[in-house]
Amino acid sequence: MSSLRNLFAAALALTVVLLGLTWTGEASAQTRRPEKIVFTVLSAEGQASSGPLWQPLLDDLERELGIPVEPIFGSNYSVLVEAMRANQAQIGWFSALPAVQAIDRSQGEVIARTVDIEGKDSYVATIIVRKGSGITIEDVAACGKRYTFGIGDAQSTSGTLAPLTYFFGPRNIDPRTCFSTVRAASHQANAFSVANSQVQVATSNSVNTVFLRRQNPQIADQIEEIWQSPPIPESGIVIRSDLPADIKAKIRRFFTTYGQGSGPEAERQREVMRGLNYSQFRAADNSYLDPIREMKADQARREGRPPEVAPPASAGSQFARWSPFALIGLLALFATVLNLLPKRTPATADPAVVPDAPKKSMAAWSLDLLLWGGFGIILIAAFNTVDLPNIVNLFSNSENMRNYGRDFLNPDFSDWQPLVGQMWLTVQIALWGTFLAVFLAVPLSLMASRNLSPAWLVWPVRRVMDLLRSVPDLVIGTLFIVAVGLGPLAGVLAIGLNTAGVLAKLFSEAVESIDKGPIEGVKATGAGRLHEIAWGVLPQVAPLWTSFALYRFESNSRAATVLGLIGAGGIGQVLFESLQAFDYRTVSTIAIIIVVAVTLIDMLSQAMRKRLL
Repeated sequence: MSSLRNLFAAALALTVVLLGLTWTGEASAQTRRPEKIVFTVLSAEGQASSGPLWQPLLDDLERELGIPVEPIFGSNYSVLVEAMRANQAQIGWFSALPAVQAIDRSQGEVIARTVDIEGKDSYVATIIVRKGSGITIEDVAACGKRYTFGIGDAQSTSGTLAPLTYFFGPRNIDPRTCFSTVRAASHQANAFSVANSQVQVATSNSVNTVFLRRQNPQIADQIEEIWQSPPIPESGIVIRSDLPADIKAKIRRFFTTYGQGSGPEAERQREVMRGLNYSQFRAADNSYLDPIREMKADQARREGRPPEVAPPASAGSQFARWSPFALIGLLALFATVLNLLPKRTPATADPAVVPDAPKKSMAAWSLDLLLWGGFGIILIAAFNTVDLPNIVNLFSNSENMRNYGRDFLNPDFSDWQPLVGQMWLTVQIALWGTFLAVFLAVPLSLMASRNLSPAWLVWPVRRVMDLLRSVPDLVIGTLFIVAVGLGPLAGVLAIGLNTAGVLAKLFSEAVESIDKGPIEGVKATGAGRLHEIAWGVLPQVAPLWTSFALYRFESNSRAATVLGLIGAGGIGQVLFESLQAFDYRTVSTIAIIIVVAVTLIDMLSQAMRKRLL
């Protein structure tokens, strides 16, 4: 019977291998003929604002193609370009500079460009300030680190490239040294920041001005433009060039004819276009982006950099023919073959020496079944929700990962000193944030300890601790930026509050597990409540508290890098800008610096913990 079971297992494993190979072949065919089209919208206004405007057009596109069209809205330029490169998106609405990156990096092909309701196929970049601030363009050009500045991300045409090319570059101004603080954000975020006095000067564009005037007139009334760039090519529709020819032809025809002609249907489509502030999609090809390439080349010359070279196209990989299920099947087949091999019979144990294993009761078995069965059911139910079927892309897109790996394994240390300085600032943010957290956590933990405080005090204090732990650092940091402005102080306060909630819980659990003997001894001397805590509680928990605090300092040194994304200072902002610019060599350098810094902090923490034991 054992041999039959093993042979059955081997046959089953071989079946899994064959099914995995067959499934992979079918997946490749699906790649050639997509079951759905993913349409990315590079929206400075966000999904809440742009979604209702784009959805009618995408519904029309779905009816035209007969294929489901799934929209994805985002303000992160590089992520959407990389999504197209990995064939996770097939069509994209991009502004000019990201469209160039989609062509160069993602097998993109321009099929149309947008025309606004006034018939113009271009727009302008702007520099904005709060109305009534008195700041002029001459004041901005004078620099002196007098103002905070909101710039677009590294791949923004009007938010970064045009201002650098037409305003800062000719004046030999580096925004990083010109302003007291520089934060990269979307046009809408920059506009709100200027209106709310979070930043004093920012980049924007004429398209964002129209949307603000339409959807947030109160914000638009608080902003004024003090500079405009020369015309910039409008946004375009980019598709993957490897789509089937008939689908590409349908997509091209859909956009270039949308809203044209006469009749109720054409009028309805024109109404959709007016919501997007467009009058038509005009046929175009990659050459319409030549002015952007010239701007990029000019900027590279000014900065003394060589012109950018497009990365090589993916050549595919033989390994991509194997699916994960086929590999799992091979492993199962290998394990089954090992089980078919003859085994040595182990020596018989002496029943007098080895006691019988304890048997579980039916209630215990039922509880185990409930716990582990429920765990398994949740895992299975969440399989599609967390998109695990797409894990096959780890294999089918292995060439893309190798392309990235070549840059990551080739870090650029030519300008490492400023990066180390930014990392040191990040460590200081984490250090002060942790110190403030400990300062808050000590009284909170004592009030939340059931063996020291009454129940009427423990419950509300614990809810406050839950609140501090639950709100993400980025949200707290954004609130503090409104209050104290851009810079590291907002990061210190955000880390301090969030970590206070975590440490207070850990500290209180340590207090609840202490020996009551020393407290009773101090109480017997007639000492007061504070003396009981000082001499009976703190000596017992101090080593554990210190260990917890040091561990959180290590964690905060990593967490503080993320706060740089919202303008809270440190190396996180440089990391975000490098990712947006596809500068993976600098990203690799930053990652190495972070690893070295965290390792040094860990070694220091271990040494300090040993001194306490």
